[in-house]
Amino acid sequence: MIVVLNESGKILLCVSALALTLAVTGGTVLGQPVPIGTSTITVTYETTAGEVSFSGDRDYLPNAGGPGDATVLGAARNIRAFNSVNSFGRRAFLANSNPLFAGVLLDDESMITHAFFKNVPADIAEVFFPDLIPGGSLTITVGPINFAEPVRIDETTLMLHALWSGDQADLLPSLYINLHNHHTQSVDFRDLDDFLAGGVFSNFPVPNYVLGDLAPVIAGNGTTSLNLSLTIPYDMLENLEETGQTVPAGLPAPQGFLEPFHFHIEYTVAPAPVTGVPTATLWSLSALVLIIATSATIVLRRRGVARAHG
Repeated sequence: MIVVLNESGKILLCVSALALTLAVTGGTVLGQPVPIGTSTITVTYETTAGEVSFSGDRDYLPNAGGPGDATVLGAARNIRAFNSVNSFGRRAFLANSNPLFAGVLLDDESMITHAFFKNVPADIAEVFFPDLIPGGSLTITVGPINFAEPVRIDETTLMLHALWSGDQADLLPSLYINLHNHHTQSVDFRDLDDFLAGGVFSNFPVPNYVLGDLAPVIAGNGTTSLNLSLTIPYDMLENLEETGQTVPAGLPAPQGFLEPFHFHIEYTVAPAPVTGVPTATLWSLSALVLIIATSATIVLRRRGVARAHG
C-alpha cells in the first residue's frame, strides 16, 4: 500500500501497487494461470461400422499421478482419462527431477495435460480403440478450457507422449530399449537441450522423439476460453524403434504393432501479453511504483523521527 501525506498529516494519495498495476494492464496479474471448472474430453474415430465418439467432463487435477486418477470416458470399453494442471507430464517430471531443469516450467506459466490410459491392469492386454479402421486416425477435442484471465498456449511446448508396458515389450522378439515416445508441434521445441540432457528425449538406440509432426487446431488462443483439437494417425502410436516384427499372440496389436497403454497431450499456458501496453511501459510502471513506495516510506519514517524528538 502506498500512502502519501501532506505536512499536516492529511492523506494525499492512497493506492496499492496491485491496483495501480491492474489499472494499467487491464486487470491481468502475472502468475500461474489455472483452469476454471471442467472441460469436455472427446475421442472420436472411424470403425468399420461408422464413426464412434466417447466424451466426458473432467476437472483439472492438481495432484494427478497416473492411471489410478483416470476414469472411464463415456461408454468407452477401455479408454480412461483425466485433465491435470502442474502435476503430470514429461515437462513437470523434468522440472521436478533436478533443480538444474526447474526452468523448463516458467514461474508465470502452468502445464496442462490431457491424459489417456487403458484400464490398468485389468484390461491392459485389450485394445484401446476396438474396430478402428486400418490406417485410421483418432481425433481428440478438449474444451472449453476456461481461465480467469486471457492466456496463450505456447505451441513450442505442445507434445504427444506415449508409453508402453515394460512387461509387454519384454515379450517381443526385439525388445524396445525406450518405452517413451514423443511427438511435438514445433520443430523448434522449447528447452530441447534440457529434455535431452535430462534424459526425457534420447537418441539411443534411435531418437525417441519426432519434432514438428503434430498439427493441433487451437481456438481462442489469447482469450479466457480455449478449445483444442488434435487428430492423431493411429500409426503415430507405433514405437519409433519398431522394425516390423511379428507381435506374439495375446498382446494388443490390432494393426500389426504393439500399442501403448498410455498417451497424453501436454502444453504450457501463460498470461497473454497485455494489448496496447509496451513492455518498456510495464517496466517503467514497476519502477515508478517502487520509487513512490520508497519515497512514501522515507517521508513517513522522517515524520516519525521528527515527532519522536518533539
